Amino acid sequence: MEKTANILIIDDDPDFVDAIKAILENKSYKVSTAYDKNEGIKKINSEKPDLILLDIMMEKLDDGFTICYELKHNPELKKIPVLAISAITRETGLKFSIETDGEYFEADDYIVKPVRADDLLERIEKLIKK
Repeated sequence: MEKTANILIIDDDPDFVDAIKAILENKSYKVSTAYDKNEGIKKINSEKPDLILLDIMMEKLDDGFTICYELKHNPELKKIPVLAISAITRETGLKFSIETDGEYFEADDYIVKPVRADDLLERIEKLIKK
């Protein structure tokens, strides 16, 4: 029997978190949530999830960048895949992509809000299978 993946959603928008959590639980994923940087870091360390869905801009505009940096520079945690989810381009007007900004932001993939459920699930499957 295949193990159910544990996914941690770190995002400060409760409505978005609830919607994504429902989509993932409907596909039998085990989901936990964190609503800010500090709670997210604590849950990463205690739960060691199989995948993290990470908002880039939370209370501080760089919270997601900070979490990802700390994660990817921790030998025990750096292999946990990170799917960044953000409206950074829409909110700031800045163009952002893993291809051009990967040097500064080491997420494994990036998806723009609003998120289509089928696109999100496809990306999650790819990252979990890596």
